[in-house]
Amino acid sequence: MEIIVVGAGIGGLSSALSLTLAGHTTTVLESSPTLAEVGAGVQLTPNSTRSFWKWGLGPDILSHAVLPSSFNIRRDTHDSLLRSVSFKEFEKRYGAPYIVIHRADIHRILFEHGVKAGVKLRLGCKVVDGERLSADLVVGVDGIKSFARGEFLADFRDKWEEKTGWAAYRLMAPVEALKSNPLTEFLSQDCNCNCWIGDDRLVMTYLVKNAQMLNIVLGHPDDVDTSDWTSEQCKAEIGRAFEDSSPSLQALLAITNPEVQNWPIYQVRSLPRWVAKSGRFVLMGDAAHAMAFYLSMGVSMAVEDAETLTECISLMQKRNESLGHAMGIFEKVRKRRAEAVRDASLHAGNVLQLRRGPEQETRDRALRSDGVEEEASQTDEFYVKKMSYGIADQEIRDWSYGYDVLKQVEAEW
Repeated sequence: MEIIVVGAGIGGLSSALSLTLAGHTTTVLESSPTLAEVGAGVQLTPNSTRSFWKWGLGPDILSHAVLPSSFNIRRDTHDSLLRSVSFKEFEKRYGAPYIVIHRADIHRILFEHGVKAGVKLRLGCKVVDGERLSADLVVGVDGIKSFARGEFLADFRDKWEEKTGWAAYRLMAPVEALKSNPLTEFLSQDCNCNCWIGDDRLVMTYLVKNAQMLNIVLGHPDDVDTSDWTSEQCKAEIGRAFEDSSPSLQALLAITNPEVQNWPIYQVRSLPRWVAKSGRFVLMGDAAHAMAFYLSMGVSMAVEDAETLTECISLMQKRNESLGHAMGIFEKVRKRRAEAVRDASLHAGNVLQLRRGPEQETRDRALRSDGVEEEASQTDEFYVKKMSYGIADQEIRDWSYGYDVLKQVEAEW
């Protein structure tokens, strides 16, 4: 098949690579004149790394990634450990590891493997330029502010992005600076993911750039417009918001690099449809289901989309079905899954940042028990009902990381 992919982010390049490896002719159109991924660190869960390994990216990813040994959840006022989740058995249980990597590194690796596989990439190419291109299928994977989505759903005249009520400051700290202070030295010596949680706030850290930089995310309510703030103003607000945090966090925030940005956290509301009636256009990735980062599943959902699309087309060709049928199966499988994960992700953020009170106490008990004692366990939509936090709950981990794309497509076919 001749396939056009609109958007050259991680989702677009993943789709193009998966489709090209399956024998399709794939062209990626990117409006930006240069190929550059905005952002810092990203956590890749096993349901995405399984696909990356399948596509042959494993060695290159591992040469730039950090493999954490555990995910530690701490109280932000005094560093007490609420829960430590070991990654030791993840590869055995889910078929691939949990890793952290700089977003620019995974983007570059996808690009290099795509070019090697035969993906055609056109930069500085706007869909409305006037040149007419044709393909059997057009895939819109152009991000949360998707132009393709706006054109596809123009009749609705709705704004599909919505604020979640949360925001996050993003900073970096050099490992050498961490080593110079006894209070932060431990963050340079292990490769663990560390998450401090408190009232209406959190701090998430993990090493990136071959363990030379510490990626730092500071969660907080999205109650102030900081769009025209300088880094100095952001840092002053951070100092105020975290003034009662633990000595180690105070020391960490004092040695971060001067650059800081605050990002309101958005998600995409449930769309009326992802697939055109003709079956020749489909929305995927953040364009269809952008979500909060609290389960670290945004990239994984885009990768699952890519695998699912490739499998649907493969079965269509093997079983002599129509493209409309294949895309209908794609939408049915992916819309249900991605919207559930989107809702679970925001719920996870709300749970992590609970204020003191009975609900916070329930959460802390659930953290200690791996979520197995919760009444919501094994109920419908348990992922938005349980008071435990995703990665610290065995049921939610299995639901998140053990998802079998091929099995789901076959079951719906």
